[in-house]
Amino acid sequence: MKTDSDKNSPDSRNDENSNSLLEKKPLIIAGPCSAETPEQLFATASQLAMDNRVDYFRAGIWKPRTLPGTFEGVGAPGLEWMQQVKKQTGLKIITEVGSARHVEAAIKAGMDMLWVGARTVSNPFVVQEIADSLKGVDIPVWIKNPLSPDIDLWEGAITRFSRTGINKLGAIHRGFFWWAKSHMRNQPFWNIPLELQERLPGLPILSDPSHIAGKRSLVPLLARRALEKNLSGLMVEVHSEPDKAWSDASQQIAPGEFTRLLDDLLGEKQDPITGELLDELRAEVDNMDEMLVWALSVRMELAGKIAEVKKDACQQPLQSQRWEQIMQRVKLLAAKSGVRPMFIEKLFNSIHQESLSLQHTLINDKRKNLKKEHNFV
Repeated sequence: MKTDSDKNSPDSRNDENSNSLLEKKPLIIAGPCSAETPEQLFATASQLAMDNRVDYFRAGIWKPRTLPGTFEGVGAPGLEWMQQVKKQTGLKIITEVGSARHVEAAIKAGMDMLWVGARTVSNPFVVQEIADSLKGVDIPVWIKNPLSPDIDLWEGAITRFSRTGINKLGAIHRGFFWWAKSHMRNQPFWNIPLELQERLPGLPILSDPSHIAGKRSLVPLLARRALEKNLSGLMVEVHSEPDKAWSDASQQIAPGEFTRLLDDLLGEKQDPITGELLDELRAEVDNMDEMLVWALSVRMELAGKIAEVKKDACQQPLQSQRWEQIMQRVKLLAAKSGVRPMFIEKLFNSIHQESLSLQHTLINDKRKNLKKEHNFV
């Protein structure tokens, strides 16, 4: 039997309400990045409404942009257009909210669902304000992952909504910003949404392949990867004329392409796209390699600073006890992470030898310089 405290936990809320939130699996949300004109919205929605696999029509009314002066959404008029889309096509509607004011306007406009975007989720103060504004409102809310690959920040945002009484909660995986160059706009880091599922059992998680991809050619591939990983559905950016879109034109697809995408993903015959999948996996490997090289460069920089401290303390580069502790720790981490401890031992021995070599060089160079200065004086 669940106690009152159990019933108020994020886990129990998601367990009890995931079915009513999902309606079916996979849940399909589609529509343009932004509401631009009534004609653009209806042209897109009317085509999507012909496919009964589409559950919700999405469009951004307020657009948080990186640079001021770029298109930041049409605002309140777009809500009226969305109402007309719902009335004329029968599609349920969903939009992004980034403030308590947005929440009030969206609910008055009859939105069936809301989502909170990545930039907003990155700010816990704003998340709390939005969550507080939804107290007593029975509406499903989806929480996108923050810009940074920070699972605690993502989980924290979901928990804030749960604690204010929002029962129908889900998450949207839209990828993470990363400094390294890539053929994708954002890095998927699939392990993060999968870990979030482990932390919050029963939590529905949709994939937003459009924002991960950044270009339409990769959307089908990433959508398939998401469903292969058993995520709960898709949110895809679909525009009647993608190349003319006022925001994120390169990642939006046309309604006809979207229909073919659903046919490929959900049809009886699902042909593997081996070549493209291999390219995407290799790209992910390339990103990980860049991360490894960067991490090693930072580690060697720290080794140089340690050499300075050891020189001043008259210590030798090799500290056997410290190295044994490091090796024991990383081998334990390897075992927990599914990596062979023997491989990690070989790898870290190589890293250790390079670190010692660097420290020997720096310490000896400093000694030589000090000796030269002493002889000069």
